[in-house]
Amino acid sequence: MNDIPGFNSVIVRYGEISLKGKNRINFELKLKSNIEKTLEIQREDFSRVILKRGRIYIKGIKDVPELKNVLGIYSYSPALEIKKGIEELEKEVVNFFPVLKGKRSFRVSCQRLDKKFPYTSVEIERKIGEILFENTKIPVKLNLPDLNFQIEIGEDNIYIFFEKIKGFAGLPYETAGKLVSLFSAGIDSPVATFLMMKRGVEPVLVHFKITDKDREKVLKLKKKLEVFTCGKEIELYVIKRDELFNEKFSTLYNNRKFYPYMCVLCKYMMHKKAGEIAKQVNAEGIITGDNLAQVASQTLKNLFVYTTVSGFPVYSPLISFDKQETIKIAKEIGTYDISIMKSEGCIPPKHPKTGVSLEVFNKILEETGLE
Repeated sequence: MNDIPGFNSVIVRYGEISLKGKNRINFELKLKSNIEKTLEIQREDFSRVILKRGRIYIKGIKDVPELKNVLGIYSYSPALEIKKGIEELEKEVVNFFPVLKGKRSFRVSCQRLDKKFPYTSVEIERKIGEILFENTKIPVKLNLPDLNFQIEIGEDNIYIFFEKIKGFAGLPYETAGKLVSLFSAGIDSPVATFLMMKRGVEPVLVHFKITDKDREKVLKLKKKLEVFTCGKEIELYVIKRDELFNEKFSTLYNNRKFYPYMCVLCKYMMHKKAGEIAKQVNAEGIITGDNLAQVASQTLKNLFVYTTVSGFPVYSPLISFDKQETIKIAKEIGTYDISIMKSEGCIPPKHPKTGVSLEVFNKILEETGLE
């Protein structure tokens, strides 16, 4: 929606960043920088981006930019910026009479960031509401009106807008450090990676390839996640499964003794390799899409067996999620349709071990010769 007469600016709001202490300015400057990069990528014409306490303003812009995917943004609004003063506001309202035409109801909402402004929010709402009603005869409705006429009294200017476009909130990308992500072509790991990106993490993706089709899916998923990186490419390592198993996978899989343990062995080798890569890229931990008891390898006992081998902290943001919660996020970020594309993938054992003790696993591991 952009029927703001004279539209010339965008108000950007952030949430959690405002709770930061001495480091707050670093998060604000990073968010400002990421917004500027995104505007440049979109080739938007604007004059400047200004940081004020609690707000970022994009000045002199002609088109509404797509900022939803800039992590750290709570919401943003296309707005008309005018000089600060009640007289200027009352004069400008005249230009909004045509906007109300055809509407069944409206309300006026005012937020006063500058508490020194000589009128309270309620007084401003009444003044502007009266002008709009007297000249349009459109009734006021406080609950679910057709149009919410919103006013923000900023430190330097007044802003008029109609909507707040929701972002993904969180923290700006690249403010938390680097993590290695065990990245499959399924639903869970892209969502887990995104959730950590939303906490400021820069991911390094590690995919263990079974087929070329899986690799193609991973490249598409990587591209979807790069929508949230403000133009920066995400690093990707692709490792063949046979290489991971020292060319022993088929032999072990077809061995009756080792066959039931293949899921746990596979996860163990993945974490071991992820730890090696984490050291190479100076990462500080590992991301997984693990979800407790979702599959055989993700029981508490099996998780205990393989999550310590890397020597790094393991972050599993989906560990307690219901599958539908994960699917909902996958659809929101655009990875779901890619993840459910058919591919050969991994074929787990018919009756996998779901509660492997550390003692038994170490014995099996020794017998495989993988270590």
